Amino acid sequence: MMQDGFVFLNGRIVEARKASVSVYDRGLLYGDGLFETLRAYGGVAYAIEEHFYRLRTSADILGLPVPNLDWPATIAELLAKNNLAKRDAWVRLTITRGPAEPRVLPPDIVKPTTIVMVRGMDPQIETMQAQGVKVSLLPFARSGFIPEHKSLNYLAAVVGKVLASYHGAYEGVFVRADHVLTEGTTTSVFIVREGGVITAPEGGILPGVTRRLVLDLARREGMRVSEREITTADLRLADEAFLTSSMIEVLPIVQVEEGTVANGKPGPVTRKLQKLYREAVKRYVAAARKPRGAPAKPRKR
Repeated sequence: MMQDGFVFLNGRIVEARKASVSVYDRGLLYGDGLFETLRAYGGVAYAIEEHFYRLRTSADILGLPVPNLDWPATIAELLAKNNLAKRDAWVRLTITRGPAEPRVLPPDIVKPTTIVMVRGMDPQIETMQAQGVKVSLLPFARSGFIPEHKSLNYLAAVVGKVLASYHGAYEGVFVRADHVLTEGTTTSVFIVREGGVITAPEGGILPGVTRRLVLDLARREGMRVSEREITTADLRLADEAFLTSSMIEVLPIVQVEEGTVANGKPGPVTRKLQKLYREAVKRYVAAARKPRGAPAKPRKR
């Protein structure tokens, strides 16, 4: 049930069914807030440093305070409270500017609302990783004043997911009027041509954490990597294609609309990156379980 279990709300872990926020919360009224979605493996939130680097960068730009907590410990405690400490789970952290008078101009003094929710991972993801998925091309680009930040304004993604589901697709990919695709509703998009890995450049898209981690893995493996515009024709004619996000890791694309990508099966480069990513996760989780010393630093960008 949606209200089963526990959530973290403003400094405390409480029963989900008893958790509530003000009707005057600016996140509800104006989408005035940010969020991050992470994947946890056996009680350890993966790449939490990178996610918080992105969150704090966006929060600084928007003037949104982020509570100073031991977030790895807080998330681990919440996972344990929900019996998810030994399972794969997703973690969503939401921070809004908090309750205030209902006017667009933010107040001078802010009392942010902080929410953390956790749920077990969808078991179908593993099957999709093995078999690949279909994507649908959306006849519009992601709109918004600040698409590089993971704000609560996610209506374009909601509409895109609905349209994709109408066509029996797992994901919808935003396409500009000039036939250049940018990103999925909740994913980054990659293609493979002649062994080289290609993805859209940053700027006007969300700088995906998993996108960056996969690019780093590909470079360390000696793969040719480029960040350039990708057209719909590039996607249809690719040797391989895949999506990335924290939840799905590396997910093969085997069908675009009604046409297959290459032979309609996950390709060798995609398979290699799946393996490299899982190995990186195992190393990270093992390191996180060692006695804690100095806090980890985000990777250089």
